[in-house]
Amino acid sequence: MFIQAFATSIACANDLVAFGDIPFSNHIVAAKEQPEPTGYAKRIQLVSKGKLVDTGKCPPGSLAIVDGESVVSLGKEIDFVPLAVLDKALDCSGGTVSVEFGRSNPKYAEIANRSLTANSGCMFGPCFLVWERTHGQFFEIFLNNKSARMEAAKLYPHLPISAAAAKANGIEAQAPKRTKMATKYVTKGKNSWFVPVVTESTAKFDKVPTNEQLIAAVTAFLKQGELVKDEQAR
Repeated sequence: MFIQAFATSIACANDLVAFGDIPFSNHIVAAKEQPEPTGYAKRIQLVSKGKLVDTGKCPPGSLAIVDGESVVSLGKEIDFVPLAVLDKALDCSGGTVSVEFGRSNPKYAEIANRSLTANSGCMFGPCFLVWERTHGQFFEIFLNNKSARMEAAKLYPHLPISAAAAKANGIEAQAPKRTKMATKYVTKGKNSWFVPVVTESTAKFDKVPTNEQLIAAVTAFLKQGELVKDEQAR
């Protein structure tokens, strides 16, 4: 079974990192050096409207891999396993993009507050590192609008919980759960848009990362948040 094989792989990573969110989002690995940007995962995003639809790269309601100018449409549903999560805020209002992590970070809170204003160029929400089934690769999924943040509540329980974190908080450790994300068209008054829908997956995963790949990906992902702690401590 995939989940048994994957659980065996992830057990090694549990010795290095603490997984999960609520209440584990602040448990991140120590970072002594800034990780190379090229080590970050590509992202999967829900395409509802905008440039990718207007230029014909993706139909509305698609989930797509976006890596710079490269766009690969995945259709209206995907299967993956969530591995870790960080609270992320993004400010695209200026000439350069500003990224902040962590709900206790004042800069994160500032961007989150500004995002509530229409056309602010700001967004925030949980950013998940996942292993996607069909491509057999690591990706980030950033749930950065109101509808997506609400759906994230269904995704948190699918995250793995290390033995150490479980013991410290009096709960059960668990391997990550297979997850399906689909898209749904909703209307409210004169407005309409696509939202993500999270459920458990029964799909078979034939591609599984090695222990080394898993540890490297999760460690690099979580280091992004640890850099914020280092800066605030100075």
